[in-house]
Amino acid sequence: MKKRFLALFLALLLAPMWALGEDLLYEVDPETGEVLFLADPEEEIELESVAQDALDLVDGQMNILLLGIDARPGQESGRSDTMILLTVDANQKTVKLTSFMRDLYVEIPGYKNNRLNAAYRFGGPELLFETLKENFGIEVDQYVTVNFTMMADLVNQIGGLELDVESDYIRDRINAVIKMDNKALGIDIDTDLLSSSGVQTLNGKQVQAFARWRTGSSDFERTQRQREVIVAILEKLKNEFSLMQLMRLAATNFDNVYTNMSLATIMQLAPALFELDLSSIEQLRIPVDGAYKNQTVSGMAVLVPDRDKNIAAINEFFAES
Repeated sequence: MKKRFLALFLALLLAPMWALGEDLLYEVDPETGEVLFLADPEEEIELESVAQDALDLVDGQMNILLLGIDARPGQESGRSDTMILLTVDANQKTVKLTSFMRDLYVEIPGYKNNRLNAAYRFGGPELLFETLKENFGIEVDQYVTVNFTMMADLVNQIGGLELDVESDYIRDRINAVIKMDNKALGIDIDTDLLSSSGVQTLNGKQVQAFARWRTGSSDFERTQRQREVIVAILEKLKNEFSLMQLMRLAATNFDNVYTNMSLATIMQLAPALFELDLSSIEQLRIPVDGAYKNQTVSGMAVLVPDRDKNIAAINEFFAES
């Protein structure tokens, strides 16, 4: 852990001017924080060495908690309805995704037991970090928080995502969410509706609805769809974007997210994406099957986890190479 933070600290010292050989890629204005790109975006760069250098900064494993705030159009804040741990293993060059369901009934340090997403509401990301460690032994290094509107904007910037709308029923549920948002925005409610199911390229609004809709007890399926979106974004960025395009995208969107990482750190780490194996991203959902009970506590429908079974599943998941 100390080595990891030392590496990140050195990255912060070096990041104001990052060079590759004789070619300066970018410079950060020390007064405004603005990123000034000095390299030609079309210039060929020795990607493999840059990506490996970035991956070396991770020094083992890094856990980044991706938080999705369910703030609908016209709202300024919402609940942390999406909690996905993205784990980068620098030694194995792999990525793992772990979803924590929002209705998990957990011990929240300093508060009464409650749903997991209440930890964010009570004390922000820091309390959520403590809660995950207390209940599941998970150490979180960094976090990135976005609302679903921000995610939709990002998807549009990268040209949409190819996703599988598996049935007409799912298409109709997606369209219902789109209509609700269109009404809130005061635009034609039929704007951006899906006309069919199947594999297709979805725009930002459609991806937002794909990741967000929930009916009855379908939150299990929703967490799966949210991981599908994360995988699709990572794959598209790695396979269709150049290093300079990726770094420009990171710089452009930095002010639209909430994170405990500086822009300098993100710019230093971003090239590591090109060195990671995304062909078989392992995924886990907490609680795992057979390790929870559906209960009603104080009028809340919650998932009461079997702590020992879920911790064992987490330990096994992260022990696998």
